Amino acid sequence: MLDELFSKVEAQFNVRPFTRKPSAPRGVAMLAKTYCGELPAFYAVEPKVDGVRVIVTADLDNGVVTFASRRGNPLRSLDHLADQVLDLFGSFRGIWTLDCEAVAGKGFFNDVGEIRSEAPALDARLWVFDLPCMGTSTYRERRKVLADVFDAALPKPCCLHLVPSLVGVLPEEAFRDFTAQGFEGVMVKDCDAYYSHGVRSAAWQKLKASDTVDAEIVDVVEGAGKCAGMAGRIVVRLGRRYVNVGTGMSNATRRDLLARRAQVIGQTAEVAFHCVTPDASLRHPSLVRIRGDK
Repeated sequence: MLDELFSKVEAQFNVRPFTRKPSAPRGVAMLAKTYCGELPAFYAVEPKVDGVRVIVTADLDNGVVTFASRRGNPLRSLDHLADQVLDLFGSFRGIWTLDCEAVAGKGFFNDVGEIRSEAPALDARLWVFDLPCMGTSTYRERRKVLADVFDAALPKPCCLHLVPSLVGVLPEEAFRDFTAQGFEGVMVKDCDAYYSHGVRSAAWQKLKASDTVDAEIVDVVEGAGKCAGMAGRIVVRLGRRYVNVGTGMSNATRRDLLARRAQVIGQTAEVAFHCVTPDASLRHPSLVRIRGDK
């Protein structure tokens, strides 16, 4: 079965991913932009796992597996999963890389502090979603090989899971389903896109319950009614757009913002939002804090 899979990979992609070196340095991961409502011609949706990004490098010829953060820092807490990675690839050869999200703890996707510690995270699981070593192949091609690898694995690794990938589903519908299952949100992926190492690309878009952005405060506007005598909203500049932010503030914060209006203008606000709208504004913006460090 594995020989048949090897031949299929060679014939379909004209590469030998199980004998070649990774196409980028270990730890250089592709990054996503925020979903803006615009979709590629052909796309798939995946659940977004709330954990720690992990790049796994498997030197199958020498039986050596390393785990690193997306910046290349070692994650020693996962070393005990090396045998399961080797089991996943079976009799494959060469150097392969896996792009994963690691989770640990008794909750569904929480307590990721275990992953960042030096002690073994014995209850850790890896959700695998890509093959950076096949960066010159499209997402559709990489996903097919990844699914074949999991299907052929014997024994099945109990702590490595393949992230589901669905087509023909709107991101908003997938968001409701995935978040109901405990996932953080949705990843929208262009089926015809390559793996761009170290790049934040629109080929991957993330839709979460909320995200944050830093933006310059350009105005503090007094409120009316129950917000009279205090800030009703602040106005921030996001690129060429001006965004009104009127939630996320206690009455004490509102009073302070209006009283210090002259000092606040020009400072940086951290703003939470659900997604970027097609006209480059923010949906449901909410003030997180005024950043004194920027």
